[in-house]
Amino acid sequence: MSDETETTQRLQERLASLTPGQRAVLERSLRDRGAKAPGGLGAGERTAAKSAAPRRRRRPGSTMDFSLFFFSGDGTAAGPGKYQLLLDSARYADANGFSGIWVPERHFVDFGGLYPNPSVLAAAIAVLTERLQIRAGSTVLPLHHPVRVAEEWAVVDNLSGGRAAISAASGWHPDDFILAPGDGQQRYPRRKDEMFEAIDTIQRLWAGESVELPRADGSPQTVRTLPRPLQPALPVWVSAQGSVETFTRAGEIGAHVLTGLVAQRPADLKDKAAAYREARAKAGHDPAAGRVTAMVHTFLWPDEDEARELVRGPLTGYLKTFLAQQDSFGSEFSKLGEAERDTMLAATFERYFDTLALLGTPDKCESLIEDLVDIGVDEVACLIDFGLGQDRVLKGLEHLAELKNRYQDMSEGEQP
Repeated sequence: MSDETETTQRLQERLASLTPGQRAVLERSLRDRGAKAPGGLGAGERTAAKSAAPRRRRRPGSTMDFSLFFFSGDGTAAGPGKYQLLLDSARYADANGFSGIWVPERHFVDFGGLYPNPSVLAAAIAVLTERLQIRAGSTVLPLHHPVRVAEEWAVVDNLSGGRAAISAASGWHPDDFILAPGDGQQRYPRRKDEMFEAIDTIQRLWAGESVELPRADGSPQTVRTLPRPLQPALPVWVSAQGSVETFTRAGEIGAHVLTGLVAQRPADLKDKAAAYREARAKAGHDPAAGRVTAMVHTFLWPDEDEARELVRGPLTGYLKTFLAQQDSFGSEFSKLGEAERDTMLAATFERYFDTLALLGTPDKCESLIEDLVDIGVDEVACLIDFGLGQDRVLKGLEHLAELKNRYQDMSEGEQP
């Protein structure tokens, strides 16, 4: 019996064991994510359905930028070499024409615990690379004084020869706000407004302006930050997921947007990208100059079936951890029992592998890139650290570079 047949049979057994109420909660959870329960599909039917699904190939004129994205490295790992994958990947991306590398900010969880401060790792990457743009993906601005952000990233800008950039986030989990200057409990409810206020302050400091800020006793003090950066303005993305308002406000200030396909339907992202470009135009910014970057789980390999089995365990574990983090917010996932969760995760994995992630061969993955082109995405941020072994991830980068080159090396006479 094949692994695929065994997986399907286990799903069918779990589905059959659920009560009607449990089944209803599960189906609602799957519907929220655009997935369907496996139902009665046997292995043969599923294989036929997969082969019948239309896959698109790159169209003449389709272009896409590619960057590498880090997010979920396990901070509990013991021993040396914790950052070797990040550093080796940065070197590879720099030598092979990738547009950037993203390092996140994560606190107090094993999942992502390798990355408490993106500016520190950005400084390390800066001295190892020559061309790659080095980006925070993201820095949670309400957790930091804007002066410190301007100072630290000016250092990165100098070390890198003018390659620093950030994506600004407003913050998500209340526990993180113990780090916020002042009273984090009071700051949390207005974190999004604080993020946009901080972006404005950072850009003014970056440009060399003097900014009036309060001393400890509340009296005003005028400050100007050092060192002076090399770039005249700091390239800024705004991290946005669920709210079209965030996309719109990012457009209004002329920032780029960093988003993702986890917990977001592609059709919704298309509408948000359109709203973003409309907001840029209304505010006097060139709509075409704004970049929509989408984070996508990525592992490319020569054989599709082998890739599926290689990523099944790591990606399912990633999705389980990601959804479990939302339990305290009353998500549908929190209402499911263990068997229901396993069933939902198995169905969600199949959906991500087939349609929402760069997983499989370069030929297969052209289909998703074409979909993203139509949605209005300019760049894919390829999340590669979701649990595969380091050697395999680095080998997979060779096949990812092949896909990237198809979208950057246009044939003679082809128009972008």
